[in-house]
Amino acid sequence: MAKAAMVRATEPTEQQLRDACERMARRFRWADNFETVMQDARRSRLVRLAVTHPSAAGFAAARAPRPSARPLRQPPAAGAPLIDRKRAAAGERDDD
Repeated sequence: MAKAAMVRATEPTEQQLRDACERMARRFRWADNFETVMQDARRSRLVRLAVTHPSAAGFAAARAPRPSARPLRQPPAAGAPLIDRKRAAAGERDDD
């Protein structure tokens, strides 16, 4: 019953299918025309998926990477004394 309630909102137009088929024909070197491709069950499904989910088919524009959640650590400034935090925590000192 749940599948019956799921109705596709919009069916791809023939022009969208033709454009996707043309892109896929160039990419996968298909020599067949649009009608032949759409009669083949597997390739027809691939073309329809390329129209409805272009990112899955590799035809969508690449997105910029998301910024990192944590800030990058800055290197110590030139001339600043380097502190060995483990030695400092152990109580060792460099005043020998």
